[in-house]
Amino acid sequence: MTKTDEIEIPAAHREILAATHHGVMSTIRASDGLISTNPVGYVWDGACVRISTIKDRIKYRNLLANPLVTFCVIHPEDHTRYVELRGTASIEEDPDRAFLRRQFREGSGGAEPPADLDPPGTERVIVRIHPRQSSSPLLYGGRFARENG
Repeated sequence: MTKTDEIEIPAAHREILAATHHGVMSTIRASDGLISTNPVGYVWDGACVRISTIKDRIKYRNLLANPLVTFCVIHPEDHTRYVELRGTASIEEDPDRAFLRRQFREGSGGAEPPADLDPPGTERVIVRIHPRQSSSPLLYGGRFARENG
């Protein structure tokens, strides 16, 4: 995928991505071509979504075989609002686990990940989502949205 294929995520969608640190990511399972969906923590830096994972995970192997990915986040305070990103993923190494620590801190209110979070010798990578499509429909016209306050 080239940079020109990647879209800019609209402002309304960015607000939902910034509201939480948890979403679901779907990949194409390398073993049989079926869809595999997993909950994930993520970092949204205002421009892109990145996810820490380990090389032993099926999602990592799936992405190596086929980089197509869908990522979905439901607004934590209004279940009728969500954003879905469809595109491809790229993978980079995280040898010093710096990104994992950042993701863990942002998702846990500042706590550091436990030293024994991963088995010894585990290799960490960063999955970056390159969206080609972004959608954020308001379910049922917002009829069932919770009132703020």
